Formats: sequence, structure tokens, C-alpha cells
Amino acid sequence: MSNNEVRIPKQKRSIEKKEAIIKASYTLFCERGYYKTNTAEIAKMAGVSTGIVYSYFQDKKDILIEVVKLYISRLNEQFQPILTFLDHERDLVLVITKFIDAAISSHQMNRDAHNEFLALALLNADIQNLFNVFEEEILSILFVKIKKSSSTTDELLLEKLRISYGIIENICHSYIFSKIRKDELEQMKTICISLIVELLQNP
Repeated sequence: MSNNEVRIPKQKRSIEKKEAIIKASYTLFCERGYYKTNTAEIAKMAGVSTGIVYSYFQDKKDILIEVVKLYISRLNEQFQPILTFLDHERDLVLVITKFIDAAISSHQMNRDAHNEFLALALLNADIQNLFNVFEEEILSILFVKIKKSSSTTDELLLEKLRISYGIIENICHSYIFSKIRKDELEQMKTICISLIVELLQNP
């Protein structure tokens, strides 16, 4: 199907149908996996015909892009409270602690979704780019807020934040993939907080 055959819904009913397709795909991709799900199954769960699916999406990969965007929007919602918290909090230890907790919560939000989309990102540059953009947006916001609150002139602050984010991601993955226990998680968090504070405070 060519690009000009794909409709952009404008009416409320059409928008709702497209959203139903995306939500149904999200559920099925998490439950069965992207490669084991076909468009007929998506259409059935969404309560529409297969033809309707193809009127809004070129193919299953096109649907996947929208599903990952939905997942990332939910991740973003998890981080918004801590980003807002940064506007009035100056205690770096407390900020880092809350950010780690938000990161762990976001990874636990839907483990099946996280595992499926993370695996797909390794194979698909478009999916990987969506996650990269999300990460860079979070880091950019952190950079602006931390720089403003501490009046730091550290030229390497963004790079330090990127390293810190990587450390936090590693802890989250170790926990959700059951590589560490709850008590070990708390120990790792303590070490992580100490490392990040040291990294950010030293020029």
C-alpha cells in the first residue's frame, strides 16, 4: 500500500478506531510478541475489520512505531513528577533517589512491553531512534534544571548526566530481569547515588 492510501483520521469516530487499533496492538505485542501477532488478530481485538487497519497503517511495522510511541508517552508520564520536583528541590541526593525510583517504576510499569520493545530496538533502527530521542529529551531537561538550580559552569555536565543515566538503566535492568534481589537493589541504589553525586559535584 502506498503512502497516499493511508488515511489520517480527523473525525472523532475515526480517531477512536485508530487509537483502538494501537491499544489492541500494544496488548497483543506484549502478550504474544510482535512477530507472533498478525493484523487479523489486531483487528479482531480492536473491533474493526482488517481493511480498516490497513486504511490507517501501511503495515505491521507502521503500527509498531505508533505502539512504541504510546509506550514512550507512558514512560514520560512516569518521569514528569521528578522533573517538576527538580524546580524547587536543591538536595542532589534526594533528587537522584527519586529519579532512580521513577526509573525503576517506569521499567516495572509493563515488563512485557519493556522486554519486547527493548529487543525490537536492537533489531530496528527506527525503534531504537524513538528510545534515543526520549532519553535525550529527559537528559536535556535534567541538564537545564540542574544547571539552573546549582548555577554550575561544568562544561561536561551533559556527558556526566548521560553516564549517570546509563548507570541507573543498568540497575533497573538487573532488577526487572531478576538478576538481583530486593535487598541487593537497595544496596546498589546506595552505591549508585554515591557515585552519581560524586560525578556531578566534582568539576
